[in-house]
Amino acid sequence: MKTVARQIASLVTGLIGIVLLGIGLNQVLDIGSCSSGGSYVVARPCPEGSTGLFWLSMAGAIMWILGIIVSKQNFSGPGAGQVLWTVGFAGGGAALLVKVLTQPSMPPDARLGASIVAAVFIPMGLVVGIVGVVQLVRQRGGDGNSSRRTTGGARTGAPSRRGGPTDGSDSWSRLKVLNALRSMRVLTREEYDALKADLADSEPDGPRKPGVDRVALIRQLADQRSSGALSVEEFEARKRRVMRGERIDSSERSHRRIWSRSAR
Repeated sequence: MKTVARQIASLVTGLIGIVLLGIGLNQVLDIGSCSSGGSYVVARPCPEGSTGLFWLSMAGAIMWILGIIVSKQNFSGPGAGQVLWTVGFAGGGAALLVKVLTQPSMPPDARLGASIVAAVFIPMGLVVGIVGVVQLVRQRGGDGNSSRRTTGGARTGAPSRRGGPTDGSDSWSRLKVLNALRSMRVLTREEYDALKADLADSEPDGPRKPGVDRVALIRQLADQRSSGALSVEEFEARKRRVMRGERIDSSERSHRRIWSRSAR
């Protein structure tokens, strides 16, 4: 909230300063070069109110600079500071150029000065504006890539305890589980070979086959058999269903365990 308030204060202060500076410069350019006071003969005296226009321009410039300073990142990153810098320099330079091209009655000295200022201001503003746009695009692109990586990580994480699809990044850990099941004599040789083929199908460079994680499901069934939640016959029956690629609902897997606890 503080950051938002700071950016708003920066924009309001800076934009008011740009408006005041623009009003003052516009009037000064209409007057052109002039002089007043002193002991010398003045070829072109300044009209009344010229001093006020000078201070109005100075106040606007100070407010504009203050707005850039107040912004969180000044003009080094996307934010109010870069907007004020771009609007002040590029916008002000463009306004001066339009005035030079569309106002023939403009004094020659003022026309020359405005043209020089416009030639300097416009590139200064555009450079920062373009840099800000590039920074903003890269920032948004980085956030999008991070989001995609996070989403991808959720899809390709460790084997799901519910038998969801898995990625080949954890094939080594699944192979260790498979070998452990074989050592426990939970699997026959044919079942072991079939499940090992699943690991090859889930390799990053290999074909992907959608289905259940049979290794994870059989491991859960083996744990339930070891804890007494499943009998040997129930374990073998459900293992055959898993080997056929059938999904076993979590409520079905836990039914025997709940019944056993109730019986106690």
